[in-house]
Amino acid sequence: MMQRLLFIVLLIPLIASGWQTGTPAKKNGNADSIFILNAFNRADEYMNTDHYDSAQLWLNKIYAKVSYRKPSLFSYFLTSRQAEVYYYNNLHELGLQEAFKAENIAGVLKDSLLISDACNFIGLFYMNNNRLPEAVKYYKKGLRYTRQPPYSRPYIELSKPHHIFGNLAEAYEKLKMPDSAVFYARLSLRKAEEIKSERGTATANLNLASAYLLKQKTDSALKYFELTRLLSIKSDDFDVELNSYSGLAECAERTGNKAAALKHLATGFALMKEYPQLNDFYSSMFLEIAIKIYRRYNEQALLLKTLELKTAIQTAVYERNNTQIQTILLTSLRNEKTIFNLELAEADNKKNLANTRLYILLLMFLLLGIAFIAYRYYTKQRLKLANMRSKISQDLHDEVGATLSGISMYSYITKEQIKNQEHESVNNSLDIIKDNAGEMVAKLNDIVWAVNPVQDNAYTIAERLKEFAAQLTSVKGIKLDFTANNPLATLKLPMEKRKNIYLICKEAINNAVKYSECTLLKIDISVVNRNLSVFIEDNGKGFAPALINKGNGLNNMAARANEIRADLKINSEIGNGTKVRLQCKIT
Repeated sequence: MMQRLLFIVLLIPLIASGWQTGTPAKKNGNADSIFILNAFNRADEYMNTDHYDSAQLWLNKIYAKVSYRKPSLFSYFLTSRQAEVYYYNNLHELGLQEAFKAENIAGVLKDSLLISDACNFIGLFYMNNNRLPEAVKYYKKGLRYTRQPPYSRPYIELSKPHHIFGNLAEAYEKLKMPDSAVFYARLSLRKAEEIKSERGTATANLNLASAYLLKQKTDSALKYFELTRLLSIKSDDFDVELNSYSGLAECAERTGNKAAALKHLATGFALMKEYPQLNDFYSSMFLEIAIKIYRRYNEQALLLKTLELKTAIQTAVYERNNTQIQTILLTSLRNEKTIFNLELAEADNKKNLANTRLYILLLMFLLLGIAFIAYRYYTKQRLKLANMRSKISQDLHDEVGATLSGISMYSYITKEQIKNQEHESVNNSLDIIKDNAGEMVAKLNDIVWAVNPVQDNAYTIAERLKEFAAQLTSVKGIKLDFTANNPLATLKLPMEKRKNIYLICKEAINNAVKYSECTLLKIDISVVNRNLSVFIEDNGKGFAPALINKGNGLNNMAARANEIRADLKINSEIGNGTKVRLQCKIT
């Protein structure tokens, strides 16, 4: 009798577990897999047409179905597609983190094709950050793991050998190593022809032509540009066809055939007019070469028209990317919330299951005390293991940087505060989350502005600082005296200097408005002998530099000035306001 009771007690938890893992779960798993594959395909379709915010929305749907922290084929593709979205929105640091995460998942899965794909992504991020030796290293690592299709298991779109060889050829071209570029471009061509990839064959010929142009072998370059043109027309790859025309024009210009060069460019412009949806990256490459050739032949009317078209495209890309970046960040926040809620639901399910088993054991306590104690101990061990896994998972969580991690942390804190009915603390936490999100969007807007090539002159810094200062001073009722001289519009600034000068001045203006209690803020920006000088003065209460502890703001200003070799001086006296002077030589 006792043995039968013990058998029943041990059998009931197994039955309860069976209810959780029966046939309906398998059916739901198959339905989820079909939905996930469909969502990946939709995301890829939107990425192919440069609608990355829409692609992000479909990736978000996958977050609700895929365990993001458990390595799997789906979690790999989710990570790599997220990296691709960041790549095309110029969020290269975030994208590089995702690419490294994808490499780790591929390593855990011991899948050579996924490792190769992740290495190709890492190489692309390094190449776009102009870290070419690191890019070459990862491309070559990817080649050690890649192989030609067909593959033994179904994959979503992956990097193939001809993709990596082509990227490696482009890296060597940027390193001014044309012989290596030719070598890898030929390998890319051979691999693309083996699998009958029409676009791959066309782009490989384009890489070969560009490499021969770098080698000053115009006849060979002309041959491959013409092959590119014919192949891209056959495969309807109009973006590759567009770049074949700019290459043919450049070859004609080098051989002194002005008429042919202008004719090829005109054909390219006609193609752009016929297909206005052409990839912006390829269009910009075509326009750069057109501008160079029109300047060479002093074709002022055509040059002006091309410059206007380039500016219009860059403006449209900037505005679209800015909107898409904000959408991507907001949806990333929602992903954090989704993942958090899924983890809570999973924890609740485990808790309910444990409670059910505990109630059954309590009912059996009078009949079998020893079995109850043993099962109680077993349950405690399961709960301890579940809590340990949950904590490890939480500690490892680092989604998209420090700010989003902070938001996730405050989301957890807010949940506990709601549970304890601490209403005031809940409001404070929500304010912190809101401020962090707003701060991140503002910082990314600054980054987007800094990397935008349209903003490469000192005049745009002056206009942006004026707008920033006007917003802050109007709130505090401070009078703003802002002056800037005319040569600013013609002074070109490198991106790094432009960004650091803006952030130093922004910090100085922010300090004056927040802490000085001034009624007048003067800002003067001038250029003398290619020296940019910014003078910021307030009539506030001032401070004693020797007595004040330097915070992050002053230290960051000094560090940024040192980074661009600028001269930063901050003079202040109690009662006599503060003067900040920044001088930087433009080279």
